[in-house]
Amino acid sequence: MSLTRKDTAATVLTSLAVFVFFAAGQSWNVWFVGSSHRWAAGTILLLGTGACSLGQAGKEMRQHTATLLLAVVGTWALVFAAWAIWSASLTALSLLVAAIVVLWAGSTLRHAWHVKPRAGREPRPRSMGLTTDAKGH
Repeated sequence: MSLTRKDTAATVLTSLAVFVFFAAGQSWNVWFVGSSHRWAAGTILLLGTGACSLGQAGKEMRQHTATLLLAVVGTWALVFAAWAIWSASLTALSLLVAAIVVLWAGSTLRHAWHVKPRAGREPRPRSMGLTTDAKGH
């Protein structure tokens, strides 16, 4: 994997979620959110859902521990979202934004570290610098 346009779009959506959090927390009274923590929670939930929908775990869910851990963080994000909408708590809102940022960072770092080999080339074996011939000797 490498970084794609989807990663850029997820970065924009996550940045907007952080902006909405600061706007609500500092009572900037921006359009659509105002100074309401409930409206901010709903907006952040939509932005986070949009950012997460750009990813695709698919077959990797049971193969990589990082993907499983990000799924657990995503579940907690939903819990924090429900708590923030129900209680209008700034603490719940901050935990929701923190979870979304962790999801974004984990996904983006995972994409950056797992680079696809170039077309027509096989990945090099990671074997302490030892090479093998075609028969594996």
